[in-house]
Amino acid sequence: MPRASQTVNQPARPACSEADLNFAPQFRPFYAQEIAGYERELDKLVLPGEFRALTERPRLQLQACRLRAGGLVVSLESTPISVHHRADHAADLEHAEFLASFVIAGHGVIVQNEATLPLEPGDVIFRTTALPSEIRMYTDSRIVVVKGPLSRLLGAHSLAMSQFTAQRGVAGLPMVQTAHRCLHHVFFDKAESNPTSSLFAEQALLALLASIYTSQALEKIPGDARAPADNWQVLASYIDAHITDPELSVQAVADVLRVTTRWVHRLFKTRALQYTSYVRERRLQLAREALEDPRRSHVEIKEIAASCGFQHASHFIRRFHERFGMSPALYRKTARSGGGGA
Repeated sequence: MPRASQTVNQPARPACSEADLNFAPQFRPFYAQEIAGYERELDKLVLPGEFRALTERPRLQLQACRLRAGGLVVSLESTPISVHHRADHAADLEHAEFLASFVIAGHGVIVQNEATLPLEPGDVIFRTTALPSEIRMYTDSRIVVVKGPLSRLLGAHSLAMSQFTAQRGVAGLPMVQTAHRCLHHVFFDKAESNPTSSLFAEQALLALLASIYTSQALEKIPGDARAPADNWQVLASYIDAHITDPELSVQAVADVLRVTTRWVHRLFKTRALQYTSYVRERRLQLAREALEDPRRSHVEIKEIAASCGFQHASHFIRRFHERFGMSPALYRKTARSGGGGA
């Protein structure tokens, strides 16, 4: 089997040392010249792995861009390849990400967590960076990979990250077909669109992916356990959608969902959770993401607190320090310098 030192027939341009991408849905090409160069780029863009060509004359084309709403999209066209991704870098589940692979053309398999899923044109395959995986394409192929926080895909932790399983959305499902059309609209339509509409289109795509994954995962749950899982999904999704509302009380949630507060508390108890601590954790995670975002480096701490649902900046600062071991200001400074957070 050819190793990663074979030459690729691409224009002789230098590979970029950093994955410094635009924040608009417009792909930027990478010219790595050799498979080893493409491997280095994919290590930075997706996750570390070993890249092999399965043909004597490998050809690859790699493009990528960032999403305005957060996340990354990578487009890869290639002759038959095998990529084995490691996960030794992803020990922290709170920072785990999902990979949603849109199969535009080609046939192959993805292996993760003892699940082997076929890849056919029109499919969407879900996996996570927190677990080792392997993708093998046996024919010339084109795949578009959407990458983002795993918490966004799972709907406010409505499905435990530790129980994540690889899923396949088959091409025949209407929602999967809609996701492919949305992907094409966001990234490949030539018509001009303003930044606001592009942002909403990206969010719609991510919402579709969350819906597809969740529906696939719930179908694997036995019938007698389905109702509690569905109820939790409804509850957690509503809370996540309104997490920045400082008036998001148990009573307010119960009134909107037309249930009792006892029902809400009971559902949280089945997950060994408490409503107050759950909401606080979700808001703290949102705040942490905002503090890590270079595009929001000019936003004052009190505004970050308010935008994440905290009524008082002093309360936010105290809770943030308790959770992450440092003040929000120090966390932002540390994240900006590349030192990472707690």
